[in-house]
Amino acid sequence: MLENLQNMSLTDLKSRSHKILEAIIEAYTESAVPVGSEFLLERYRFGVSPATIRNVMAELEEQGLITHPHTSAGRVPTDRGYRYYVDLLMDLGRLRPDEEAHIEEGIAQASVEEPEELLEQAARLLAELTQEAGVVLVPKLAQGSFRHLELILMDQREIVGVLIASEGLIKHVMLELEEPVQEDELGRLERFLNQELAGMPLGQVHSYLERSLLETTSAFFHLYKRAMDLLSLGPFFQEDPSLILEGTSWIFEAPEFKDIERTRRLLKALERKSELVGILERDLSFDDAKLHIGHENRGTFLTDCTVAAASYRLRGGVTGALGILGPTRMDYPRVTALVGRMARTVTRAFRERE
Repeated sequence: MLENLQNMSLTDLKSRSHKILEAIIEAYTESAVPVGSEFLLERYRFGVSPATIRNVMAELEEQGLITHPHTSAGRVPTDRGYRYYVDLLMDLGRLRPDEEAHIEEGIAQASVEEPEELLEQAARLLAELTQEAGVVLVPKLAQGSFRHLELILMDQREIVGVLIASEGLIKHVMLELEEPVQEDELGRLERFLNQELAGMPLGQVHSYLERSLLETTSAFFHLYKRAMDLLSLGPFFQEDPSLILEGTSWIFEAPEFKDIERTRRLLKALERKSELVGILERDLSFDDAKLHIGHENRGTFLTDCTVAAASYRLRGGVTGALGILGPTRMDYPRVTALVGRMARTVTRAFRERE
């Protein structure tokens, strides 16, 4: 990233500050050790005096871009420093050819006919390539459209419902009936729903059945009423988004999480998946990777972490998000390139096999 700093005379004050900030971020990302002025002079050969480097570092600290851990003479980037770097200084990273091939081959091996299998593979690949946690937000079923419903009679008061969306998403629900049902009646109801709801957006099914129940003739009233009673028993169309997490153990190996309080906060965040889901849901309209750095995740237990995420699309335009969860000390150029590439590869895989 900073090869151009070698033997370079820094005369412009702003340029000098930027390059020293970049150098601190690069060095700290690699080592997790606070960065001192002597190390910067030795590694990057800025061509200025040690006093000049120290003065610039003091200015960066005053601006809140780096900070001075009390146990060390070196400096580390702050969340604000990472954000400044990402927005103003960072060049987009490039993946190596072998990494590109690993993504393509890994996604090609997964079945697009089983969307969750492919998405689990994407999360595993992200974790392998970064040694961080790979995360995937599976779209809500309600975003899809009705394809097929199977109703399986277990006994007279218990039914298994299997709902399949046109996008390949599947939902299994166990239903316990208040009144017994016979197998032939259940078969008529299944055929009725598959014909009546074919191709309908799943988010509209409940209101459609309610409206039809009010408007229908007596000949169909019983079927609509039975359908409403049945579907209201289980969360067919209203559900929390599903979250796939792979490689979470790698996060806890990072030096940052030797601190017991940080570890406790991260464990709470992983237990309360809704916080991570909420962050990922913000990125459903973005094709490029977006970064949520440290205290930008305020109000959650993820203030010690960065979430890098981008959206992907299943068949029919149904949208989810995938990305990486790790400490704020992260190789942002590479992670941004990797997440964006994975999202595009997953989208293309679904589109090509549609």
